[in-house]
Amino acid sequence: MKIIYPIVGLLGTVLFFSCSSDHRGTNKNGDTAAVPGDTSASTMIPAPAPTNAIPYSDNTGNEKTVNLVKASLSRMFKDELSKKLIDEQSRKFRLFEHNLNTDPEKEIFVGLTGSNFCGSGGCTVLLLSPKGELITRFTVTGDPILIADTKTKGWNDLILHSNGKDHLMKFDGKTYPSNPSTQPVYTSSSSQTLVKGLEATDQLYTW
Repeated sequence: MKIIYPIVGLLGTVLFFSCSSDHRGTNKNGDTAAVPGDTSASTMIPAPAPTNAIPYSDNTGNEKTVNLVKASLSRMFKDELSKKLIDEQSRKFRLFEHNLNTDPEKEIFVGLTGSNFCGSGGCTVLLLSPKGELITRFTVTGDPILIADTKTKGWNDLILHSNGKDHLMKFDGKTYPSNPSTQPVYTSSSSQTLVKGLEATDQLYTW
């Protein structure tokens, strides 16, 4: 009997450590769980899958607005498109929606790109009504555009960058001036706090 006791004790010790090891590495659902100091369990947790999702900015248009702009551009430049005068790079645009007057709907700024619409002084920017109708076609305009906190004839004044300077654009009752570079230079420091749109980082859409 004296020989048997050490053997039973040895078997009990082996069983105890075996059960303890299984218990630490497995939760009640049977899944492997990491525990402090247990590096083997942590290596079994899969790394997050890579993502190619594009971050959307505040100036990303909804599907309805994007399709409205595409239809407006196709109608506006129908002749040029039929003659293949607009290259592929020039058939991309950015958009920005903002309510410029007291109407409940937002007007749409469309920033055109590519050699067909851009030069050394800036690019062409279209201002469309909520229904996609042309209000103003701005030339030689840089980004971003700014919405001033002042109004003229019920419409927000605009601050457009052209030829290295900011210019104040005022509504005349029907439209805005088409060439920003001919308008008064805007020098107020308040431009830093104004609403911005059509920034270079905004999403590009193809039409």
